[in-house]
Amino acid sequence: MYDEVLKSYAVGHALELTPELVRRHADVIPTLFQASLIGDLDARDEKLPDIFLYFMELVTSFDAALVYIWEPRRQWHCRGLSDGVPDNLEQGNIFTDFVRSNGKPLLIPDFDKAGLDPADCPLRFSSMLAMPIYLDTQVIGCVELYRRDDLPFDLNDLALIKHLMLYSEKALSATLRPEIDFDQSLGLRLDLPLKHAVIDILHQYEEQARRLSYPLTVAIISLGEDARHGLYLDLAGGLKTVKTLLRHIRSGLRCYDKVFRYEETSFFLILPGCALSEAQVVVDGILERLASDVTGSVQAGLASLPFEAQDAKTLIGAARQALSHAEKNGLKRASFSQTAAARPANMSLELELLKTFNSVPSRAVLELMLELARRQCQAREIAIADEAPGRPVMWGSACLGYLRQEGFSAELGDWLLSYLAPAWAVLAGQEPDRACWDQSLLATVSILADLRAGYPMGYSLKVADQMYDLAKAMGKDEQTALSWASTALAANIGYLGISSAIFTKEEISPFDRFKINHHPLIAARLLKNAAILNLDEDVLVHHHEHLDGSGYPRGLKGRSIPDGARALHVVDTYNAMTSPRLYRAPKSADEAFDEMTRLAGRELDPELTGLYRKVIGF
Repeated sequence: MYDEVLKSYAVGHALELTPELVRRHADVIPTLFQASLIGDLDARDEKLPDIFLYFMELVTSFDAALVYIWEPRRQWHCRGLSDGVPDNLEQGNIFTDFVRSNGKPLLIPDFDKAGLDPADCPLRFSSMLAMPIYLDTQVIGCVELYRRDDLPFDLNDLALIKHLMLYSEKALSATLRPEIDFDQSLGLRLDLPLKHAVIDILHQYEEQARRLSYPLTVAIISLGEDARHGLYLDLAGGLKTVKTLLRHIRSGLRCYDKVFRYEETSFFLILPGCALSEAQVVVDGILERLASDVTGSVQAGLASLPFEAQDAKTLIGAARQALSHAEKNGLKRASFSQTAAARPANMSLELELLKTFNSVPSRAVLELMLELARRQCQAREIAIADEAPGRPVMWGSACLGYLRQEGFSAELGDWLLSYLAPAWAVLAGQEPDRACWDQSLLATVSILADLRAGYPMGYSLKVADQMYDLAKAMGKDEQTALSWASTALAANIGYLGISSAIFTKEEISPFDRFKINHHPLIAARLLKNAAILNLDEDVLVHHHEHLDGSGYPRGLKGRSIPDGARALHVVDTYNAMTSPRLYRAPKSADEAFDEMTRLAGRELDPELTGLYRKVIGF
């Protein structure tokens, strides 16, 4: 009856503990961690709702609460029903039914605007929220909080309650599903893996990995068909309980790693801050321990972000493909890079570039830059050498060394020689200005970014030159003009954090578009510590914002968009239109300015558009 109404109040996106949220609620954050200790208490399951509600009161205020648990046995609990307990309340209500069938949180900030009949609601309220209770990725209940005349609940309240429940998973497991529950077919449910919960959990680790710039590796460990047969028929000498297996897996993990049942007889591991090579050692140890617990084979598939996937969804898919590769080829474990689906040229280069921009001048960094160029261009060899053969790299009258290349176009070799020479000169002691090293690396990376996004070589350099001229025409001083020009050169390097396969698709899906629209934020992450480059972060992040608010990544409007960002948007738009792309021919200058005139006032700044036209002499 109310399903469509309540769907409009369902919260489908991840509820993160953002830095801003943590700062605003610093006084209650310790409560979340205290909740993780509940499992150490000898708490009976009928007392668990009381304990949860005690912690919830410390996190956010409410006037009434309902807690429903329907697995492994039905129970319910209420608090604050000053008007008495309505009939059949123990059976649940419209909010309980919605959470159970959809598995999503609810947030109704204003009852009067919700279009609900008070007679169909469990009690009188002005605002409410409902949060699913998860156990082993299954929805086994829900908690409903109600306010009568207080301030309305908001997304911050919902996020705090969600993370309180996540930290309380230990207590739920200890009290609701003791080990004896697994003696009879081990309580496996083929129809309730709830993979959307796995993605939600993984998304939190993904966001943290991106903020702190460390790798994130996941693994799927699967039991073979013979082990699964022994599991269900309870064969003598067969495998132990799932809970025992989970405990054995956890014994090989760090305290902040995560493991849970994924499907029938498979387990999902989340290893934050763990590079693929380190994760392989961890998984090998786990496989060796599990070999004594099961009668059949145990195999694993691994994938790592950002090297082999771009986000939580593709990371799970890459791990599944790696597992399939291991099963088909009789391997104990496999990583996504071993599969036919993995192509080095398609991989994200984010972490390698982050390492590059945060390193001091060294030959290893120079060689890493050439390796990234080789992978991007799928060349057989690009290397530097102190002796011939190879193309000599000159700095003035000094020969810095030789560039060896095979399967690499001469034109691209010329670009690399001219862009990398200053960095090589700094390394060789022929150039005393350290800034030449950083500018040289930035220029080289800009070539790779242009290639990945399908722009012609030198595109970013052309945009940077015109950005400098436009800044001077706007009356900016020399330092600002140089800063804006360098920022324009760096504007596209975020594309290197995105799989190149996206840019060659005939049609871009909304999901792919979302990733592409995040390239300014990726660029800002890569260059956050590169102070010597004197970049303007506001220009870097906001150069795709539109005057009418339809741009990305923040949706800024009008004068809230910085001057430099509006200027770069004009320069970049013209050059994008007049450059050949993979999916269309270039426009003429007349066609480009005609279209830019139509966009002026909606997307582009009309004054800067006119000024830019004069700057380039059209």
